[in-house]
Amino acid sequence: MTSLQPFEQDAQFMRLVRRETEVDLVTAALEIARDGQEHLDFGPTLDRLRLSVAELISPVTQASSDLLELEVLIRHMTERLNLHGDDDCFSDPAASYLNCVLDSGRGLPITLSVVYVAIANEIGIPLEPIAAPAHFLTRLYTDTGTVYVDAFDHGRIMQEVECLEWLHDLTNIPVSDIQNSLRPASHRSIMIRMLHNLKSLFGNKERWVSAWRVQKRLTLLSPASYRERRDLAILAYRAGRSGESIRLLEECLETCSPEDREVLQQYLKQAQRQVPISN
Repeated sequence: MTSLQPFEQDAQFMRLVRRETEVDLVTAALEIARDGQEHLDFGPTLDRLRLSVAELISPVTQASSDLLELEVLIRHMTERLNLHGDDDCFSDPAASYLNCVLDSGRGLPITLSVVYVAIANEIGIPLEPIAAPAHFLTRLYTDTGTVYVDAFDHGRIMQEVECLEWLHDLTNIPVSDIQNSLRPASHRSIMIRMLHNLKSLFGNKERWVSAWRVQKRLTLLSPASYRERRDLAILAYRAGRSGESIRLLEECLETCSPEDREVLQQYLKQAQRQVPISN
């Protein structure tokens, strides 16, 4: 069982671990951001979001339709906050850290969407987070039909047919399969997706200690997942935590597939050789 101790101060993350439904996702996202910024103060980010809510209440109230309310929101996001994405975001951990996204205006689709949804919901716009294949979006049911918003592309609004065709071109997945997958994402699934983004990024950069810490969070969120426990065992070894890795690898070897066994045994031998050095 992965220790909870490193994350006990992260009250909202721990709510997700316990599968509670009342979770402040913005604060949970900031708790993740604190992993890479040890002394992060949440206050300035939360104040900035509250200011946006205050600035939007009046213009949104004056809008005469659901779609116009959404357009007011998007103008604020893209002009006042300068939120958008670019290709460099996918190799930059700051693009996953909510406070950094608000500071720079640059972020991954999922982090930008969390900001959109947080502000929208506070001002009465029922914008939904949508974990679309290969790209995170938000969705709003309006009087004139369903629209999707791509926060990464400066808040581009797409009608449902346009969005489905765009996702099909992006992924080559059949439109019918994409349509069936476009459901509101839970806070827990959003957090898991954000963490997987960071895990992939840190792994590609061989930042093993950072990847190991992300993986500990993923394993807590999915304790029954063999894959997450296996990855934690391997990343513990790569992060220089050989003693922890030995215990985790031995546990994985009890239930692993034949395909994994040889690789895990190799990691176990390497970890066992490293223990005297580590101690």
